[in-house]
Amino acid sequence: MKLIEHIPLFKQMEIINRLHFFKEFTLNERQILLESFGLLYLVNQQQFLFKQFDNDKHLYIVLSGALLVFKHNHLLELGTIEPGEFIGEGAFIGNRQRSTNAQAKSDTIVLAITPEALTRLPNVIREKIKDRIIEGMSERIAKLSEHIETHG
Repeated sequence: MKLIEHIPLFKQMEIINRLHFFKEFTLNERQILLESFGLLYLVNQQQFLFKQFDNDKHLYIVLSGALLVFKHNHLLELGTIEPGEFIGEGAFIGNRQRSTNAQAKSDTIVLAITPEALTRLPNVIREKIKDRIIEGMSERIAKLSEHIETHG
């Protein structure tokens, strides 16, 4: 994973403006998030963003590319995280080790937010991030329930 520097702010804004995760954010809020609280990383194809049991506490929002999420080995694939989706909320919120592996299916750019950065964000931005995490987790629960009903 490589920190991406020197991408003009307007290019970063162009990317996040397309993503559902940021639809409720004003342009100013998006700019504040990018300039002050988020780091962009490139995860090359087949490279791990994180591995199970790592102590990395970042929340990652996929901006481009895709991540494969799996347990222990490739035999237990849990899903794919695509642009506008996030991963790492368990470690981010619960301050615990990673419970899964996340590996890039293709070259992937992620926005990383630390728990410390979240506490320093202006309230309105922090609440919008929390709302999106709750909404995303709710969608995952609904998908899992549907999967269990059709396959269980």
